[in-house]
Amino acid sequence: MTKGKKALCIEINLLPAEFRQSKADFSWIVDRRVIWPTVALFVFLVSAFMLQTTVTDTIDELDRQLKSTQEEVEKEKPLLKKISALDETMKVIGQKINALKSIQVSKKRWVILFENISSMMPPNMWLTSLNQVGPYDMELRGTTYDFSEVAEYMVKLEKQVSIGSVTLVSIAATKIEGEAAYDFTIKAAIKPDLGLEGAR
Repeated sequence: MTKGKKALCIEINLLPAEFRQSKADFSWIVDRRVIWPTVALFVFLVSAFMLQTTVTDTIDELDRQLKSTQEEVEKEKPLLKKISALDETMKVIGQKINALKSIQVSKKRWVILFENISSMMPPNMWLTSLNQVGPYDMELRGTTYDFSEVAEYMVKLEKQVSIGSVTLVSIAATKIEGEAAYDFTIKAAIKPDLGLEGAR
């Protein structure tokens, strides 16, 4: 061979196939096509385990909070029932107050109404009945010795704060202890807002 050149060495295994020993090839372990997927799988498994642990701990903590809240609610149930009972009592009291206010207003209305009806009556006239024939309608029945007093009374009534309008329903001649007299029927409309202003 020429000096300076390396000799070419070829190794040939001449042993029969049944006696040959093959060498284990572990070169695939360091192959990056194997390393990177393995690392990625490992990271995924670790992350999944940590996530599962965190979720489990969070669920356990929420369960503890829920149980604690339920226990607090059970403790406060008697107080909630008492509050509900007080609310119902307040509603009943409010209804009674409104009813009493309504009575006061109604009383004031009737006092003013009767005062207007009686104070305007002429000297020879008297009423025999006074009836409410509608929500805001009164029927006045009376007798007088003077025919003209009926018209006079109607005019005075219409000027009162409690009366809206007055209508003559009927008038008829009669006798009282031998003297001439007149029976009459008047319909008077009551003002709906009478007495409400002062009751507020």
